[in-house]
This record gives sequence, structure tokens and C-alpha cells, in this order.
Amino acid sequence: MITRHADTADREAVMALAAEVLGPERADPFVRSHAERHHLLVAEEAGEVVGVLAYRMDWFQCTFVGLVCVRRDFRRRGVARALYKMVEGVSPGPRLYSSTEETNAVAIQMHAGLGFVPSGHIDNLPQGYRELLFYKRLQP
Repeated sequence: MITRHADTADREAVMALAAEVLGPERADPFVRSHAERHHLLVAEEAGEVVGVLAYRMDWFQCTFVGLVCVRRDFRRRGVARALYKMVEGVSPGPRLYSSTEETNAVAIQMHAGLGFVPSGHIDNLPQGYRELLFYKRLQP
């Protein structure tokens, strides 16, 4: 498996993965805005995109992962771990943040396994669930 920045040939696969999490109506503008800033990473196996991670580096002067999604048949194989390792490598600062809904037990476990610690939550979001924030201090 390789991880790399997404390119235009990845658009369809990235959109399909993003739509699983965000829904089709929100996926297009989300992916487009991250692609324009070159803030989309993909994991590729045998020439196919099997995972995507979208991030931004202007979130309170920190890096924030706004989306990670792995194809169902590739989950629990280290794809998300590899994508997070890559975003850690491109992060300009020592602070990395990520989040998930309070109902996503698998993602909560994943964050703990990757060395993140709880950092708070956001209430009153449209989906009706609390968004849990996680923090990881990166090595210089």
C-alpha cells in the first residue's frame, strides 16, 4: 500500500468514499475545496484508491483532519494509520486535531490507538450528535 497526495485521476474514487461519510450533496464541495488546496491524501492498493484523508492547516494555526474514510473491504488493515502517519509528516506544526461523532465507537478506538487524546466536544450540530475532538502532539 502506498499513501500519496490525491490527483485528478482519483476524483471519482475519492468522491465515492467521501459520500459514504458526508452524503452525496456535501461530498462534492468538501472534496473540491480540499483538492484545490492540495489537502487530500489517498491510500492506494494495487492501483485502486482504498482510503482518503482530508485535512486543513488553518484550524486555529493547527492541522485538523476533517475526514478519513476507508473502503469497507480494506478496514482494519492499517489504511487509516498510514494516512494519519502521512498527514503527521506534512503538518507544519506540532499539533494535530481530528474528530468523530460520539456514536462512532470504532473511530473513537482508532483515535486512541493512534495516540490521540480527548480534547473536548462540540454540541448543537445539525446531525444531532456531539462531535468529539481529539488531539495529538507531534514530534518536532
